[in-house]
Amino acid sequence: MKKTALALCLIPMAFLHAEPTAPAADAEATVLKQIQLLNQVPEGQLNDKVDPGYSILRSLYDQDGPDFLTLRRLLGKATVRSGLNPSARCVLAGVISQRWDTFTLSGNLFLSGLKSANPDLRDKARKKLVNFIQPAHIPVLIDLLKVPGPNVLAYDILQEVTGQHIDPIVKAWQAWWAKNGKTADLVGHLINDTRSQLANHTAHAFDQERFWYLPPGLDDAQIPYSRRPSAEQTKISDWNAWVNTDVKKYVEDWSADKPLLDRVIHQPDPRVNKFLETLLPDAGLGDYAGVVLGWRSSRDSLDALRAASQATPTVGRILARGSLGDKSALGDLLQIMERHQTSPLSYKIMDDDARVLLMTLRTVGMISAEQAFELLAHANFEFESAMTSKEKKKAYKKAKAWLKDNQARLTLDPRRGFYVVPAASN
Repeated sequence: MKKTALALCLIPMAFLHAEPTAPAADAEATVLKQIQLLNQVPEGQLNDKVDPGYSILRSLYDQDGPDFLTLRRLLGKATVRSGLNPSARCVLAGVISQRWDTFTLSGNLFLSGLKSANPDLRDKARKKLVNFIQPAHIPVLIDLLKVPGPNVLAYDILQEVTGQHIDPIVKAWQAWWAKNGKTADLVGHLINDTRSQLANHTAHAFDQERFWYLPPGLDDAQIPYSRRPSAEQTKISDWNAWVNTDVKKYVEDWSADKPLLDRVIHQPDPRVNKFLETLLPDAGLGDYAGVVLGWRSSRDSLDALRAASQATPTVGRILARGSLGDKSALGDLLQIMERHQTSPLSYKIMDDDARVLLMTLRTVGMISAEQAFELLAHANFEFESAMTSKEKKKAYKKAKAWLKDNQARLTLDPRRGFYVVPAASN
């Protein structure tokens, strides 16, 4: 799990470009070995952020990411799953659940995780299972009401996903499910509850372009702060102060909104797409709604995305359009880049607090126009290494020339959400 991959895997996976590195012939045996190693870690020691679990997962990411096709295929086999303890199942669910098209398998693995001997993983399974809840899970959760430990978690989940507040008695829940199971609308309840709760939250919007570029008057990103004139130091200090006030406010708001949205975005129900479309005009949530629609491959949402992008042309909305096959998105990103063609990206002047905020913004789909362009083009134009105005303008011209030469013949890779240039025929 390379550091950059760890950061980027927080962005919906349709926008990642890494290719699996393991040869196809060896992939299954190699991935199966990592699954077995993970299963051998004592449950109380299993953690995806520290060794030995971290190193095993790093190997899985390097060998099978970002699509995890081999891992998904193996976990889909009952013979493989049956040999896994609940903790290993929960951790592996956390890997494959980054793909929205693993809904059923991820949910079943998280359901098993409720029985983990690791309290941290039980808590993770409780939080994640709501996001992947399925009608078939309800009888299992009701049965878990009899099991000390998982019973508390199961009861919390049952109440949240059904909206029912029945006493934690197995027979009472069984009676309700027998009467209402065929008509219970778990997704509808979660969408309505999410909409209601979001109505009480406002995600504070901020000037995204101001965030991504050096402040006016600065043309070199690599000069150390201590060696800059006092006027430039003031500009940088003021910029970081703005980030740690305005952008921080957005991140704080988003931290309250994201768990609500997480409950529905994995559900393979077209009503989720319609719900997300209603969020596209929202100043604070529109970028994320757009990127998730792209991640969900919701081509029927293109008209709504175009309207929202025209009204508020932010990078997240434009990126979503591009990932769904609207090639004009590349030109729109280029227009944003043109406004800042001599302004290097702001990474080098960020203080530590600003860098922490940056990581959250990436999970929301808020990235620079330059990064979005490179993601869609599946090419590197060296924007991040452009430290001076001259270097930035050179990178911009390179991207502009590439689009001019290739736009007419670009073909979308719908599974990965980026464009490819067809090989020239002989």
